[in-house]
Amino acid sequence: MKKTKRLNPDWIDLSKPVPQAKTDFITRQTRNIPYGDDPLQQLDIYLPEKGDGPFPVIVMVHGGGFSACDKHDFHLYPTFYGLQQGFAVAAVNYRLSPAVRFPEHYFDLMRALLWLKMNGAEKSLDVNNIFLWGTSAGGNLVLQAGCKKGIPLPDELKAAKDIRIRAVAAMCPGLDLTSYGNTGSLFERLMVRFLFRNLQRDVLGSKKVSEDVTRRLNPTTYIEGGIVPVYLQQGTADPAVPFAQVKEFSEKLAAILPAKDLVFEALDGTPHAGADDRFLVPEAVNPVLRFFEQHMSR
Repeated sequence: MKKTKRLNPDWIDLSKPVPQAKTDFITRQTRNIPYGDDPLQQLDIYLPEKGDGPFPVIVMVHGGGFSACDKHDFHLYPTFYGLQQGFAVAAVNYRLSPAVRFPEHYFDLMRALLWLKMNGAEKSLDVNNIFLWGTSAGGNLVLQAGCKKGIPLPDELKAAKDIRIRAVAAMCPGLDLTSYGNTGSLFERLMVRFLFRNLQRDVLGSKKVSEDVTRRLNPTTYIEGGIVPVYLQQGTADPAVPFAQVKEFSEKLAAILPAKDLVFEALDGTPHAGADDRFLVPEAVNPVLRFFEQHMSR
């Protein structure tokens, strides 16, 4: 991760191959709460240091190409600013590919949200003020969850669609798995394609994905049915998720959402999240928190 001198060393451990969040400074936390039977179907809850709640809650959904990363790695870092400003945080793990195929990752997010709806009040969470924060693959998942008529849910999860999600924040969201590694320099394209060489096979079951399957994965398919307020952040130099694709998505959202319900922030010269710190610093994070506050039920 580049440009790391701006990050709080008490919040992140940069010595690991994948930087890990530090949470020892948080005195009120409950880790590894199961919302399903699989070891990865767990979530962590962090509460602000002061107050009795109930607290509005940011649900953090990590990225990693649907096949890597974790609820306690660097993806958690930006939500610590929210924790300092009166938000609780629920960090969610979900089952990963190749053990499962899409949309099982999305179903796990909805399972976690349903658990929060049913149990959040006793954990001092305001279940009427739920906000979703996702990066890369997590950005895809939170956008899917924000769609009012999205991927059909199995019967046991249909009640999750009644959850009032107030807004979502999607950072460099993966919209189309077939487009990974199509932009950037030759070196960047080759690097991304190497890193994600088995992405389609592991996540979707085949390296030759049909147009129907591709459409099913893409949140663009569902936004005409309505979507909650959206804050998008995208780096203009992202070699993994094409900037033009996210910009086009934002333009389609602009035709659906009122101006107050959509922000598209282009981070000039910024690569994919995790490559440097520009998605993690206050000037990138605090505007998202203000957006959430504007859409909070009082």
